[in-house]
Amino acid sequence: MVRPVTPYPGNKMIAATFTVALEAFTRGGHFKKAKGPEVNLVSLSHANYGGNAGIWRILDILKRNGVTATIDVNGLAVQKWPEAVKALHDQGSEITGHGTTNDIHMTDLTPAQQRDEIREVSRIIRDVTGVAPRGWVSPGGHHTRETLSILADEGYIWCGDQCDDDLPYLVEVDGRRMCIIPKHWFFNDWRSWNGGASNGAMAFQGFKDGFDYVYEEALHGKPGRIDALVHAELGGRPYMAHAFEKMIRYTRQFEDLVWFPTRAELAEHMLAHSSYIEPYKPLG
Repeated sequence: MVRPVTPYPGNKMIAATFTVALEAFTRGGHFKKAKGPEVNLVSLSHANYGGNAGIWRILDILKRNGVTATIDVNGLAVQKWPEAVKALHDQGSEITGHGTTNDIHMTDLTPAQQRDEIREVSRIIRDVTGVAPRGWVSPGGHHTRETLSILADEGYIWCGDQCDDDLPYLVEVDGRRMCIIPKHWFFNDWRSWNGGASNGAMAFQGFKDGFDYVYEEALHGKPGRIDALVHAELGGRPYMAHAFEKMIRYTRQFEDLVWFPTRAELAEHMLAHSSYIEPYKPLG
């Protein structure tokens, strides 16, 4: 189905979001995976780079370019690196729930356990920033039929687990409205890196090609959205951080048609101005 389009503010045609994942693990992370050890120390060390160094480089990039981002944080990451999370919040970026650790998937939990997980992440973020998160992205995007209803019940206004459209849209779940901000793959540093088979230059070119295509569509009247996502443990390293900064600088050249919201700002706009809402159907 083709969903009705809700215009962006200021006659903009493209919403550009920048996303940063600040993650923490208890057994082993995305990289340096190995069979055998119950706790993979080298993998955890790789992940810890994100909070120790990478996130600070990303914060500098955001400040230098005058943009804000949506920061997907694990609760454990907030507890390990509260100064970084507070600095990002103070800079204006949105702090978003992303599970207590990246080892736990919502699909492995009962509905009651999911509620406990969501509440714990909300508490941890609120204790550091003073503000409860309004958006949620499950680790890996893995969610169940019940996840969205629990999020709505716990005061969240948007979810980024779904991948089924280009533009944000509204759903009604158990009598509450939620904004779905679909997960995009225009740029994701983890996939782009491909175990070292790619590099920052190739990553930027892939993003640029995608953006140029969406921009051309916008010139012909079709609204669009793009997203660039980096993980602090990878995209915060110089070899990929330079590409992330180039993406930001490139999109900023087209401010005549491009709006740069956080995802919460995008969700607030949809909730205030969209006249279309559909019942939530987990299977589509």
